[in-house]
Amino acid sequence: MKRLLCSVGIAAASAVAFACGSGGDTPSIDGTPSGASSSGSTGGSTVGNGGSVVSFGGGGTNGSGSGTGSGGFNPDDACVGEAAEGELMPVDLYFMVDITGSMKCPVPDSRTSPCEVDPGPPYASTTRWVVESAALKSFMSSPANAGLGVGIGFFPSASNLCDASSYTRPAVEIAALPGAASALNAAIDAQSPAGNTPTVASLTGALDHAQSWATAHPGRNTAVVYATDGYPRSCGAENTIRNAAAVARAAFDATPAIRTYVLGVGQNLSDLNDIAVAGGTDRAYLVDTSGDAATQLSAALDSIRVRSRAGCIYSIPAPPTGRELDYQQVNVRYTSSSGEVIDAAKDPSLDECNEGWQYSADKSQIQLCGELCTAVQSDPGGKLNILFGCATNVNPPR
Repeated sequence: MKRLLCSVGIAAASAVAFACGSGGDTPSIDGTPSGASSSGSTGGSTVGNGGSVVSFGGGGTNGSGSGTGSGGFNPDDACVGEAAEGELMPVDLYFMVDITGSMKCPVPDSRTSPCEVDPGPPYASTTRWVVESAALKSFMSSPANAGLGVGIGFFPSASNLCDASSYTRPAVEIAALPGAASALNAAIDAQSPAGNTPTVASLTGALDHAQSWATAHPGRNTAVVYATDGYPRSCGAENTIRNAAAVARAAFDATPAIRTYVLGVGQNLSDLNDIAVAGGTDRAYLVDTSGDAATQLSAALDSIRVRSRAGCIYSIPAPPTGRELDYQQVNVRYTSSSGEVIDAAKDPSLDECNEGWQYSADKSQIQLCGELCTAVQSDPGGKLNILFGCATNVNPPR
């Protein structure tokens, strides 16, 4: 029968509990050690969802334990001992927002002849910018986003259109909502759309700023939200979707890793998916401006909030005193709120996170991939357990 040196339970919505045992009594499936007293001075187990700490204890004189049939550890997985709390990494989002001339295109737009450049006066009373700016301000002011860190920048730059360094300085630096909402909304109101689309330069500048911020603020999960209504225009032959995707990939593979969420506002923008995939977020949010763009924008921003905050990144708690963490003996188990258990294998790829999970480059975090990430994000009542002490199960190479 396998005995784990350590185990960590992570509630998908909030907290982590770390337990290590000396390999003494073997716990039963309900958390009570086989052949041991079921009560004691300390210990026990508490299983919580949606913000509660998840801890698993009990054993010998260390206390009683009561697990759950679907969420508790079984005899091959459990261990007993000390516990330490941890949390999902808090989130900072840096918005890089398109204010090019095509943001003056009308909404709703023509399905047969969609607007792709500044249409010139007289302008419609409802334009892409009118709709998007309202959605952004609503997002900044929403009570649902309290505690979320948000900053914002805009493109194109009036001073140097094609220079990435022109986009590294934010209009409003990242700060927590709701306190930051007033400055963010004022910056949005101050914009007047004009000019072409320096996709590579603006995305590069945004990601450079996000990476500098993340380096200066360890323990926070920083991502870029890149909002654009069109494909690259101007800035030469290097200003392409392909090169923008390469920039997003490099940022996602860096340490600290920066994800890129892509918000496309317009029609025929499916190639923006390439940037989102390269940036570690699977797909772009595409708002069809021939339909109800306001509702679509609101839903897209809400989804970005949920996906970024629901968490596919977990910091690994430090082991208790006297213990050392063996990175070759870590496994991940997800238990849905309905009781379905998924034992996820580590993704063997060094440059992609396709399925299961991976370490961050510095091994301070665990990143969930593919369907496992989607499952955790869509089920706040589920639990993620990181199990320590058995050889890591690795997916076969693709």
